[in-house]
Formats: sequence, structure tokens, C-alpha cells
Amino acid sequence: MVLADQGAEVIEINRPDRVIGQSTLVANPGFDQYFNPQAFQAPPQVRDVRGNLIQGYGNAGRLTLRGPGSRNMDFSLFKEFNITEKAKLQFRAESFNLTNTPTFTLPVATSAALQWGNKAFGKLTGSQTVGRQVQFGLKFLF
Repeated sequence: MVLADQGAEVIEINRPDRVIGQSTLVANPGFDQYFNPQAFQAPPQVRDVRGNLIQGYGNAGRLTLRGPGSRNMDFSLFKEFNITEKAKLQFRAESFNLTNTPTFTLPVATSAALQWGNKAFGKLTGSQTVGRQVQFGLKFLF
């Protein structure tokens, strides 16, 4: 069992059991449901030497799920116009995230979204990209 120290609070992290025959991803993964919650189950509880029930270790390996990936397309267009022999005017059009494709993030291991019974379990709950941005500019070269 892994313990993560966050300030004065110690958080206990455990892995779930994998359910045989269940795919880790849903048929059409999207932000509303990305991975299959039925592919995982809570590990069984076992008794310690004193007879107290404790949570057992899960059989799922590390990094068994991968996020949806990231795609980004930036585009620039530059055009120079000659004004005189030594002076030029440059027009610039730049676009960042031209296709306006979001990059969703998976919850971190200590997130409440990864606890059993949570309605957000298996869903992508955050995004780290900014929407499409377009900027224009003029540059005078001499």
C-alpha cells in the first residue's frame, strides 16, 4: 500500500482488483464516461493478526489506464509587402489551437473522483487547454 504525504495529512492509496472479461474503456469513450467502472472492483477485506478487517491489496497494475491524449494545431500566416526599397510591412495572422480540440485530464490518484461509489468515477473531470485563439499583427521593417 502506498502512502502519499500531503502536508500534515497522510493519504492512503490502494489499487483496485481488475474484473476479468471487462474492457477498461467504454465502447465510445468521451468526457462523460471515459473508462469502464465495471472493469474494476474493490479488493476483498482480509483479517489481520488481531482479527480486525482491513482492506486487501488490489491486483491492478500501475498505469493500467491511459488518458485520451493531446492534439494541438497551431497555424501562422505571414505576408510581406514592399513599401520602398528598404521598408517593408509584414502582416501576421496566427492561430493557437486552430481546431479547438480540448485536452481532457484524468483525475490524480488522490482525487475523490476515484473513490468507489462516486458518481464521477470513470469520467474526465478537467481540461488543461485554452480554446482557439486568433491574433493579427502588423510589423514595420526598415
